[in-house]
Amino acid sequence: MTTTITMRIDQKKKKAAEELFNELGLGMSAAINLFITEALAFQGIPFAIRRRTEKEREMLAAMKEAKRLASDPKAKRYDNIDELFSDALK
Repeated sequence: MTTTITMRIDQKKKKAAEELFNELGLGMSAAINLFITEALAFQGIPFAIRRRTEKEREMLAAMKEAKRLASDPKAKRYDNIDELFSDALK
């Protein structure tokens, strides 16, 4: 016997989750069922819930900056790694 669960989620997150689960061959219902099954087997949340470390925050900030620079046509470009390091050591 099955039952219905009603929940609220941000529209953008729902769409992104549906796209991800679809790529994995799962529907939203199957993905949520999988989470619940794993939580019951694990007897808790089946992944770590914690704050990001300072290193993780720094890495995410660096990734965000790299994306910004990659899309900025005014950002300095290098032809090779030696040119980059030479400029960085100045």
